[in-house]
Amino acid sequence: MLPYFKLHIISIYLSYIAFFVASAAAVLYLIQNSLLKNKRTGTIFNRLPNLEFLDKLNYRSISVGFPMLTFSILSGFIWSENIHGVYWWSYNSRQAYSLVLWLIYAAILHVRLSARLRGRKVALLTLFAFFVIIISLFGACL
Repeated sequence: MLPYFKLHIISIYLSYIAFFVASAAAVLYLIQNSLLKNKRTGTIFNRLPNLEFLDKLNYRSISVGFPMLTFSILSGFIWSENIHGVYWWSYNSRQAYSLVLWLIYAAILHVRLSARLRGRKVALLTLFAFFVIIISLFGACL
């Protein structure tokens, strides 16, 4: 029981760190994109990485975080089965949030890979997904 718990917690932290990096890249992408659209070059513009780098960082961070989130969900199901006797404990809102989060990040990866969608829309989807992480952390405590 304890090894599943440790693997579960470690994989959650690693996935959330990767998703935080993706969200930071998305915010910087949106700032840089806005500066370019408004033709406002200056100190901030010169210090930010280019849009292509930020878009790739966003994608790569999600690509690292998504398998870790998948592993954390699977290990959480095993751990839940060991403790409660069922894989899905109906009174745990974190399980529901984690599945919603998994679906959102799966959709982001799918849209990015299949539709060749990049840039601003992917950055906004990434920020929405990170907002769901925040809700799951604070909402599940209520």
